[in-house]
Order: sequence, then structure tokens, then C-alpha cells
Amino acid sequence: MAGREVTAGEMLAEVVSDLVAEIGAKAPAALADEPDAVHQLRTAVRRPRNVLAAFSQHVQPSAVGGLRSQLAEYGDRLGLARDLEVRAAWCQAVATEVGLADELRECLVRPLVEARTQAHAALVRWAGSPHADPVRSILARWADASELLGSTARPAPVVAREVLAAQVERVDGHAKSYRSDLEATHALRKAARRLRHTADAVTRPPAAVLGPDAAALGDLGSRVQSLLGEHRDALLLVDYVRGSLPDGAAERAPYDSLIEAAERRAAAAIAAVPEVLTQLHAC
Repeated sequence: MAGREVTAGEMLAEVVSDLVAEIGAKAPAALADEPDAVHQLRTAVRRPRNVLAAFSQHVQPSAVGGLRSQLAEYGDRLGLARDLEVRAAWCQAVATEVGLADELRECLVRPLVEARTQAHAALVRWAGSPHADPVRSILARWADASELLGSTARPAPVVAREVLAAQVERVDGHAKSYRSDLEATHALRKAARRLRHTADAVTRPPAAVLGPDAAALGDLGSRVQSLLGEHRDALLLVDYVRGSLPDGAAERAPYDSLIEAAERRAAAAIAAVPEVLTQLHAC
């Protein structure tokens, strides 16, 4: 689409069709539990939701509401398996880093791995059941997103710049109390992810209507999202380990170094966010 003037409606139709096709392409690997495949499918499910949310002023809610709600359910089911997968990996890595004894590390990691296996099995059962029919049906319908063609006839680059600028403002608006309020931290992370997905949508094929400057905004959004994700994962690990401690003080002592290491990781991640936000504000 780059190199010719297209309408925002045409751009959105092609973008959403491409993103929906990506979901279908990534689903078999995720259900087969290939390495990193659940994470990739979860990201693929989030992308059209964020793009449609970013362009919400340019589409009819009645046209896109069904797709966004079905993808939300799909994403939630993927998230159960993915979050446990991440927590098990973090637990293994930090426990190894601090030299926690093998048997103690195994006692922490094994329940997470087992819970993750169960969550993935539940995902597979759901995907093969009639309960997933609404998701399959709406994805099939949106493989051709022609109903978006009439959303707006304004030039795609003009609308894309406006929408991207609004997403930068949204990130800035959530950057007030994220260091002291976990809900604000989560909101900033989501805003940064939407900025990233919006920038990707308008700077990459099939709708590369904006150039490197817009892509750089997406990169900064991705960096904020990543740092706050590390912060969240580290704190969730701390909560998990504290909830798994034995009763006796002597038995609990070996886990202190793991908790402290995870807390240091959380602190380092969130301490790196202001610099990235400053770069974003300067763009």
C-alpha cells in the first residue's frame, strides 16, 4: 500500500485482514505447544484488538465490537497458560542465579510447570469444542474486513499520524503515578503496548503508510511495555515465592536471596522507564 494514496478505511481493512490471518496461521503451533508459540499467538490476538481500539473514532462500534470481545476471551485463555509459563521461567532463572539448592528450586518450579501444562490442556480442549465456535466464526468473517472500507475516506497517512499522536498522548497521560500505584503501572503498560501495535500497523506491510519516525515511537512503546512487564513478572514471582514458603524460619531462610534478587530486578526495570518516557516525549 506504500507509495499510493489510500483511504484510512482501505488501510484498516487490509491491516485487520492481515492481523486476523496471522492469528489463524499461529494457532496450530500454539495448540501443539511448540516453543514460544503460545506467546506468539497471544500477541497476534492482542494486535487487532489494540489497532481497532486505537482507531475507534474511525469505525462503527457495532461493526467491530464482536471481534474485539471474542478476541478478549481468546486472549484471556491464552494468558492463563502464558503467564504460568513466564513465571516458571523466571523462577527457574532467578533461583539458579542465586544458587538455590536443586531440590528447593524444583519444589518451587514444578507446581508452576504442572499448572501451566493443565492450563494449556484446557486451552486445547476449549479450542476443539463448540465453545470456540464464536471465535472461529468471527475470525472467518473478518478474514475479509471489507466492512471497514466505509469507515473513513480521509487519507490513510493523515489519519494514521493523528491516531499515533493520540496514542503517544495516552501513554503520557498514564505516566503520572506508575511508580507508586500498581494499577497505574498496569495502565501505562497497556497504553505502551497499544502504541507499539498501532505503530507497527501503520509502518509495516501491508499498510506502511508512515515511515521511520513513526516506527521509532513504536519501538519506544515496546521498550516501556517490556520494562514494565519485567517489573510485573518479578513482583509476581516475589508473591509466589512468599506464598510457597515453609512455616519454619530456618526453612524459609534459603528463599530470602531469591526474593531479594527478584525485588532488585523489579526495581531496576521500573527505574529504567523514565528515560524511555523522556525519549518518547521528545519525539
